Amino acid sequence: MRASLFAFIVSTIFVSSCLGESLFKQDNIRIVFVGDSITGQGGGWVNTGFVFQIEKALKEIYPKQQRQLIPLGGSGSGLHSWIQHEKISREKERRLDVKKFELKENLNKPTDILVVMLGMNDVLAPYIGDDEASLEKWQHDYLALVTTLQTRTKAKTTAVATISMDTEDPASPKNQLIQRMNQLIRELAKQHSFVLLPVNTAVWDALQKGRKINPRFHITNDFVHPNLAGHIAVAAGMLKGLGEIEAAAFLEDYALDKVWQAESERPAQKNKSATPAAWLLTAKLPQPFWEGDQFQAAKARTPIDDAIETQSDFTRPIDVGQGQTLQWKEYRPSINYTGEDQPGSIDFSAITHAKNFEGGYGAQWIKSPDATAVEIHLSSDIFAGRMHVTLWLNGNPIHQGLIKAKAPTITIKTKLQAGWNTLVFKASHRTWQWQLLVDVTAPHGDELPSLEYSTHPQPSKHLK
Repeated sequence: MRASLFAFIVSTIFVSSCLGESLFKQDNIRIVFVGDSITGQGGGWVNTGFVFQIEKALKEIYPKQQRQLIPLGGSGSGLHSWIQHEKISREKERRLDVKKFELKENLNKPTDILVVMLGMNDVLAPYIGDDEASLEKWQHDYLALVTTLQTRTKAKTTAVATISMDTEDPASPKNQLIQRMNQLIRELAKQHSFVLLPVNTAVWDALQKGRKINPRFHITNDFVHPNLAGHIAVAAGMLKGLGEIEAAAFLEDYALDKVWQAESERPAQKNKSATPAAWLLTAKLPQPFWEGDQFQAAKARTPIDDAIETQSDFTRPIDVGQGQTLQWKEYRPSINYTGEDQPGSIDFSAITHAKNFEGGYGAQWIKSPDATAVEIHLSSDIFAGRMHVTLWLNGNPIHQGLIKAKAPTITIKTKLQAGWNTLVFKASHRTWQWQLLVDVTAPHGDELPSLEYSTHPQPSKHLK
C-alpha cells in the first residue's frame, strides 16, 4: 500500500494548499465543521461518517498526534438557517444533530481549522431560486457568514467545501444549480484566501468509478445523503483541499478499495423494470394555495384541469394564467433519481428546480385488451416533503389528497375500459422533495403484462 501511496503523492504534487507546513503534525489541533445533516451524519455515525473517516486517515499518517474534530451539523439547515444558529448561540445554548457538541461553547473557542460546507438544503428545500439575483445574494450572505464564523472562532485556517450532489444525475436542474453555486464558492475562496475543499469533484469521481464496477452503484443513500462510499469520498476531498495528500490517498487506496471489492463481488442486479414505462410530464405551474400543510384544491384549478375532464387535448398550449403555457416532456424512470427505475416512479427533479408551491402534471395512455378491474397505488419514496395529488382516469377524478414522506400507500380500485385509457395526475408540491409512484396493477398487486403504454395522446371513446 505504501508504494501506491508514494505514486499517488508524486502524481498529485500539483495540489496546492494554503496551510504550508501541516497543522496536523501538531498535537491537539481543533477542527470545527459547520454544515447541515450531511455534517451531522458525518460526525454522528459510528466509524462511517466523513468526520470519522478524516480522523481514521489522519491517525494512519500522524499516529502520535491527538485531534479534536467538532461536527456542528444541523438537519434542514441552509445558509440562512446557519446565520440564525450563529446569532442565537451568542446568547443561548444551542445543539444541532450531534448533541454532545454545543454551539455556543464550540464557536467561542479558538480553532485551528474552520470547515464550512453549506448549500445543499438551499437547493433541496429549496431556500433559494435559480435566478442570478438569488445566487448573487446567496454568495453575499455566504461570505458574511463565513467571515463571522472565522472571526468568532479565531480560525487560523478557514476552508470552504463545495456542495456534493442532489440526485445522481449531473444534468439534473438541481445539480446544474449546485455547479453554479460551487463556482461562487470557488470565487470567494480565491478572493478571500479561503482553502477550497473539492468535495463535489470527489463524490462525482467516486460515483463514476463505482458505476464502472456496478452499473447500479450508488454514492448516496437517498440521492442526497452520502452512503459509506460517499462519506469516504467527502473525507478524501476535504483532505486533498487541506493539502493532506497522503491521508487522502490512504482513504482512496484502502477504504474505497474495500468498497470497490465488495461491489465487484456483489451479484448482478437486474433493473427493477426491463423497460420502465415513460411518462409525459410538465411543471413550473405556480400553486401557492397552501394554508400551513393543507392544500386548497378548489382554488388551484386550471384550464388544464378542465381539458382533462372534458377529454380534450390537455397537452396542447393552454394559457394557465398571465400568458403562461406549460411545456410537456417525456420522462423515463432512472436509477439516478428517487424511486430509481420503478415503472411508476416520477421524480420532478429531473425536469425542474422544483420551487416551493410549484405544481405539475403527468400523463400516460394505457391500452387494455378488455375492460379490466385494476388497482392504482399512490406512494412516495421521499424522506422529506409533501404534495397534493389529484388523479383522473378517462377524465373522471378518482382520487384527491395529500401524499407525504413515509406515508402508507394509497390504493384506488377502479376499471380500465377496453382500448385506450387516459391516466393523468396533478401534483402540487409544497416544499422539499417532489417524487411519487403511480402504479397500475391487477387486484392484489399482480402485474398486467397485457397492458400497452404510450406517452403520445391516444384516441379514446370519449375524446373531444
